[in-house]
Amino acid sequence: MKRSLLFISLCMAAIVCVAQPRPPRGHHGHDNGGRHRTEWVNCATSEQIMMVKKVLNDQSFDDKKLEVAKLCVTLGEFCVSDLAVIAECFSFDDRRLEFFKYAYHYCVDPQNYPMLRDSFAFKTNYDALLDYIYPDRNTHR
Repeated sequence: MKRSLLFISLCMAAIVCVAQPRPPRGHHGHDNGGRHRTEWVNCATSEQIMMVKKVLNDQSFDDKKLEVAKLCVTLGEFCVSDLAVIAECFSFDDRRLEFFKYAYHYCVDPQNYPMLRDSFAFKTNYDALLDYIYPDRNTHR
């Protein structure tokens, strides 16, 4: 029974993450020789985020929440701010850290990852995330 509920939750999450069509990515702004160009990125809608949060909150344990969240991130397009909202569903920092590490490879604006500091209860977990993203950051000190 539990396996069927998990399967249904995973399917719902997958449907939620890919349900809304998005316009193709493109560039906007002027070029000025390649110095000033702004790229517009597509992020999940607020409705999609709320649906993902609902599906995650229906799971009893962080392990199951993490499975569903990873599936959603793989199938959808999420900004760092979206990931921070999704991470609020996890009870423990170690799961948030694992989620953020996984999501980094799918995030549409990974340059904003340092903004996730407030998502962690412990600075050591934030430092671990920065070490994952910027493995050479401590060698320059």
